[in-house]
Amino acid sequence: MLDIVFYSQAKETVDSVDVSQDFYKWLTQSDFSKIAKSQEMEMKPDGEAVKSTVIILEGENRRKFSDFFRDAIVQECDDVLKKLGSSPSKEEYTHITYRLKMLQSLRKVIEDEKCKYLEWK
Repeated sequence: MLDIVFYSQAKETVDSVDVSQDFYKWLTQSDFSKIAKSQEMEMKPDGEAVKSTVIILEGENRRKFSDFFRDAIVQECDDVLKKLGSSPSKEEYTHITYRLKMLQSLRKVIEDEKCKYLEWK
């Protein structure tokens, strides 16, 4: 599992979302990775200043990430509905809906105004 970490204006950790390596790889190959450039800044994930490579979530950046996740969620809903049969097993359901759940979790955090910086490791 890999972390996508969100920081506050005070540069402290606000939230994080653990994603699978497959999901992370998909993100790196999608338009997500082209939305904004990262920059090195000091963050305080555990109260101590640490240099991290982050993306500032302000104005147009936040809107573009939100739009990306909303579009991806719509597409993923179509894919999930096609893949789910009439009575999937719990394992099939969990596997098929994983990406949709991650997209929704990330969208909610991206749209939270408390989150000012994004770091994906």
